[in-house]
Amino acid sequence: MPDLLAELTVLGEVARATTLRARGIREADLYAAVASGLVSRPRRGWVASPLADPDQLRAITVGSRIGCSSALRRFGVWAGVDERLHLRVPRTASRLVAPSEKLEVANPGVWHPSVPNRKRRSRKVLLAPDAPPRVHWAREIAPRRALDWIDSPQTALAAAVRCMDAEHASAVIDSVLHERVLTRREVHAVLATLPSASATLVDRFTGMPESGVESLFVRRMSRSGFHVEPQVDLTGFGRFDGLIDGCVLFEVDGRGFHSSAAEFFADRDRSLVGQAFGIPVVRPSAKHVLDEWPVTFAAVARVVEDAKIVRRHRGLPPVA
Repeated sequence: MPDLLAELTVLGEVARATTLRARGIREADLYAAVASGLVSRPRRGWVASPLADPDQLRAITVGSRIGCSSALRRFGVWAGVDERLHLRVPRTASRLVAPSEKLEVANPGVWHPSVPNRKRRSRKVLLAPDAPPRVHWAREIAPRRALDWIDSPQTALAAAVRCMDAEHASAVIDSVLHERVLTRREVHAVLATLPSASATLVDRFTGMPESGVESLFVRRMSRSGFHVEPQVDLTGFGRFDGLIDGCVLFEVDGRGFHSSAAEFFADRDRSLVGQAFGIPVVRPSAKHVLDEWPVTFAAVARVVEDAKIVRRHRGLPPVA
């Protein structure tokens, strides 16, 4: 006989009772588990394990699924700066159901079950602030990839592209590809369901930056007229986030995406290598890119111009 808590873990800690019955859980066992306090029933027809988090329960109790950027984060994707809870309801739904009571749950966020354990150990799910959610009225475009409480990555990406400005949408696409949540073919299939302008979100950089903030940095520098080459290898000395105008290396520090102290120090080692070869390395943080871009851009542009002068004076060719 299937174990109820084990089945809930596979399904992301919450599920419809009909889904659990389809997986072999008997109705009598569901009733007994609820009566004993082993699981809870946040809404009629739903079952939640003790590990369910408040955003999951908010979604369930108002008759929706977690979607858009909120869903993408649970797949391990960088999903922009909007921390509100994004929910999706079917287009045919008349309204959201008002929650009957305020939820008092302090559990950490639950990852989508498909996220590998190594990623779960190094990151935490960002739970939404206590504010009204953003609601999207749309259909699920990949039902087989959806769970009862969360949209498929395809539907979440489609909502995010509509919801965000172009540079953040492109960054999300990069992260979806880098985290291997969707393939390029699947991303193009999603974009094909959206207005034709969405096709411009895919460019020569797509899939190359390894974090959302790095994606923003690369495209902003490129739009400003610099030649940017992402993911550059110095043979034998490691890979850098990229190279600007053939003379300045860059590493964008997205603190939330460093998996360990070893990776942190490896980044610093690469900076020293660049300096040892006479190649300046700029290291803007996520905060610099997201919140202080004018000053950050001015500083990087100055380093690049100075580096060009030095290389011309010494008769050195571009690094790559």
